[in-house]
Amino acid sequence: MKIKLNESEKKVLTFWAILAVVVVLSLLIFRLIAPEKFNKFFGLSNADKEYSLVKDRTRYYTVFNTVNKYYSYTNDKDSEKVFMVLNDKYKQEKNINNAGDLAWPDQVDADKLTYNARLMCQKKLDVGMYSFYVSGFESYMNKPGRLSNVYYEVILDDNNFTFNIRPIDEKTFGGECHE
Repeated sequence: MKIKLNESEKKVLTFWAILAVVVVLSLLIFRLIAPEKFNKFFGLSNADKEYSLVKDRTRYYTVFNTVNKYYSYTNDKDSEKVFMVLNDKYKQEKNINNAGDLAWPDQVDADKLTYNARLMCQKKLDVGMYSFYVSGFESYMNKPGRLSNVYYEVILDDNNFTFNIRPIDEKTFGGECHE
């Protein structure tokens, strides 16, 4: 059975066919010229290749608060909570098999530490999984002055609403975020 189209229906159908071909060709050219931007624009890449500066305040304070929780647990010498938030890779590297393996420095209770973040970079690892590099310095809560620079990697799992933290060194951090 053949369907007969009048002239105006043929023109409309031809217009839409040409438009579809132009859009598909444009997308193919965009993908060939800039594949990374294409994947990012359409959300096709599961992971980013490099770290970028955290500009979202909500994300920044979420990660900053995870580091503060870690310091709170450390100041309270709560081995169980510190063990739970430490990254598995870090625990394996440092041979920390249970909460009892954590060593606490001899520190006066009045000299509790706090952390001041200065630079934070993020990288998407997978769908809902992000890695953050955080650079900052430690200071005492009730004494003026700055202590040493300290670096952390925080992994946020938005799928399970969990996080873990890993102390890193300056070389691992790299000190660079891309725009």
